Amino acid sequence: MCLSGRLRMSQDDLQRLKSDASGNTGLSEALAEAVPGFASPKDAVEFLAARGFEISSEELADAAIADSAAAEAGEDEGGYGVLLQFIRDR
Repeated sequence: MCLSGRLRMSQDDLQRLKSDASGNTGLSEALAEAVPGFASPKDAVEFLAARGFEISSEELADAAIADSAAAEAGEDEGGYGVLLQFIRDR
């Protein structure tokens, strides 16, 4: 697969992750429970890969930076928000 195809898939996976892991969903709950056990962003990437998401730690870092305004505004995004806070804290 070409680089632009992988980037598009990653962006699609990030959007799907935000949609599926925000709010009151099974993935949101599982992610929120798993994050405290993560030692590094690699653990997050492996957790997500096991659930069909192809997202790199760099992409998670970029998403965490881009989403920091929502975090500062106090918006609760469920497990997705917990994950991004974990990434920002690293």
